Amino acid sequence: MGRLLGGVLTAAGVILWYYGGTSGTTALVNLGIGTIILGLVAAVLPLGGQVGREVLPLTCGPSCDFFETLRRDLELEGNPVIVPPYENLPKGAVFLPKSSEFSPHLGRFGEGTVFVAGSERESGVLISPPAGWGIVEYTIENVGELAGTGLGYASSAVSSVLSALGLGSAEVFEKEDGRIEVFVRPLCDGPVYADPVSSAVLLAVAMGTGELLKVSSVERGSEHVKIVLERLGGIEKWL
Repeated sequence: MGRLLGGVLTAAGVILWYYGGTSGTTALVNLGIGTIILGLVAAVLPLGGQVGREVLPLTCGPSCDFFETLRRDLELEGNPVIVPPYENLPKGAVFLPKSSEFSPHLGRFGEGTVFVAGSERESGVLISPPAGWGIVEYTIENVGELAGTGLGYASSAVSSVLSALGLGSAEVFEKEDGRIEVFVRPLCDGPVYADPVSSAVLLAVAMGTGELLKVSSVERGSEHVKIVLERLGGIEKWL
């Protein structure tokens, strides 16, 4: 059943992608890409025996609360920074700077490192792998590599996987000033970087763009959150 559904979605995606390309309709092209990816995921995803989405917050809620307590207790004043995978951190990371005037030194980061020591501007707490790494890894295994694929493809890929897993979806937009807006439905009410769904989308976006991203603001609605990201440049800039 999964292969049949996946085949139908993939075929529909190809049609939408082709028609959008020939007619110059960008919205149809993006919709076609998303549908193709969703079809590929559905073809390999078992459709039975899944846990209901409403149960999942019970499992991740306490960890989200813990990270908020940790940040407050250690007086980490800087905005969270999403770090895409690179040699020192093959699974990426979330960096919580000590100071609001931060300047992360990626050469000090590494697997197994939690507290990053240095000057006031370089110090902070490193969370690696991020809470959403499992979802991103699943996306890579079933859809393909995300690194360097661009904002549109990477966000469509992880959104399609979230949809196939029954975890909702995400919408990502790039504004004229270069900022990135992410709309996603998280599993817990804690920090977005500690939520598996939200952090998966943020990490996928960082991988697609190949840049560090600062979480500038978070606005919570009734079910979804709006996350505004600021580009900080590529890995080489901060080594």
